[in-house]
Amino acid sequence: MLRLFQAGLIAALMQCITILLLTPPVLFYVQSRMQDQQSLHTSPTSLTATSLLQLIYLVTAVGVALTRNRFVDLTAARIRAASYRMHPLEPARAANTLLICLWFTAFGLAALTLGPPPSFLIELEWRFGPFKAAPIIWSAMMSVGVAAFGANAQAAKQGE
Repeated sequence: MLRLFQAGLIAALMQCITILLLTPPVLFYVQSRMQDQQSLHTSPTSLTATSLLQLIYLVTAVGVALTRNRFVDLTAARIRAASYRMHPLEPARAANTLLICLWFTAFGLAALTLGPPPSFLIELEWRFGPFKAAPIIWSAMMSVGVAAFGANAQAAKQGE
């Protein structure tokens, strides 16, 4: 069963690496901008670190999900074979059902990426310096799901 979702696991790993590489420079950049604005006594920018990271996470997750690689091709072949075994007369039926479920999940997780975190995360009061960590961690986790389910959806589409 796990072999049917190999593309999603690889995409999730790629998204985690992207998150780890992009988060510190973005936080450093936003923090330096905040310090510059405080020294100039100007109003803060409307784009906060959290909203900027949410957008970056979502865009990179979509990019990772839409990237075609050998793992997507291999997963598509496995989905095609499993779909044929389930319904030999309608071999694309199971792949289409899987595709619809994966797309709905990916779109739902994309919406959650841009939304606020659940209250239990907010109550933990984690911090990255001057930034609250809960919204950043929530968006990062949801973007990993977007990448994983999106890559599997791409494989299911190819497996039709």
